[in-house]
Amino acid sequence: MYINYDVLNITNGNTKMIDTEFGRMQIDKITAGKLKLSTGRIIATDPILMYDDECYSQHVKPGTYDVYIYMGRIEGRKKQTVVAELRFSDSQPVKWEMALLKGESSKGFGHDEFMGYEVENGLGCFMDELVMEKLDVMSEEELDKYEKNVRDTVKNNECSCGDILADKKTGCNIIVFASGWNEGTFPTYYGFDKNNKLSRLVTDFMVIEK
Repeated sequence: MYINYDVLNITNGNTKMIDTEFGRMQIDKITAGKLKLSTGRIIATDPILMYDDECYSQHVKPGTYDVYIYMGRIEGRKKQTVVAELRFSDSQPVKWEMALLKGESSKGFGHDEFMGYEVENGLGCFMDELVMEKLDVMSEEELDKYEKNVRDTVKNNECSCGDILADKKTGCNIIVFASGWNEGTFPTYYGFDKNNKLSRLVTDFMVIEK
């Protein structure tokens, strides 16, 4: 199973520089927003390319949680989102597992095999399952307006991320961010602390090779 521990452990805050195939990369931690989880059932996906995406098998207590992105900068190259993190506690992960949907299993995966979500629009996001339910019943006109809002918000943000209000009544939102190499399939991982409590959910945009 593919797990790049060097990348995932960036979220521990100890990594400021990391070697890549393009040279030394400086890592900057950016606050992308606070995500409201009304049900505690989390979906990570391309916020525009959505196929009735399902939530991950691990659920958390409903609440509002911080989302961070870690931007990589190499002189002479465009900044890229290396990882996106949904943080449930400040406890550092000591164990990482691939985040899977109900009924999926990583047993039998080869060294470089993984499951992840597909990105076609250069964007990833975190949202609550309730938000997907709202998006699923939007009209074509409403979806066009939503898509334009997502694209414009990210485009106009210096760090290529944004907080999208999805439902005024419930306050449900989506935290969106640029997805590293723009297109591809990217894995997401659970981070568990020393007490085996889920402390983080992290998407690796595979900017840095294993």
